[in-house]
Amino acid sequence: MNFITVVRGKLKDPATAHQAHDATVALLSPMSKPLGALHHQPFLNAQNPAEFLAVDTWSNIEGMQSFLQNPKVAEEFGKLFDGMPDVTVWSESGWMTF
Repeated sequence: MNFITVVRGKLKDPATAHQAHDATVALLSPMSKPLGALHHQPFLNAQNPAEFLAVDTWSNIEGMQSFLQNPKVAEEFGKLFDGMPDVTVWSESGWMTF
């Protein structure tokens, strides 16, 4: 079973957010992949590009929790977001998809 994190936050500076995001992902991705990170998909609100949403897929909840508790993750989030983002954890339902 895979686990999903949904990260929602207000970007600190929408004008430089793309570069800040990509630098953050480049730094954190090598840390997250060995812990079970499978996929990261960022989105911006079409009506307000300062609103950020990311959906991340993980193969195990322990690795995901370990990653999210790492102080380096909070430090990098602090560079990207105006305050800490809201992070929720979801599990696959096993229900039909399309």
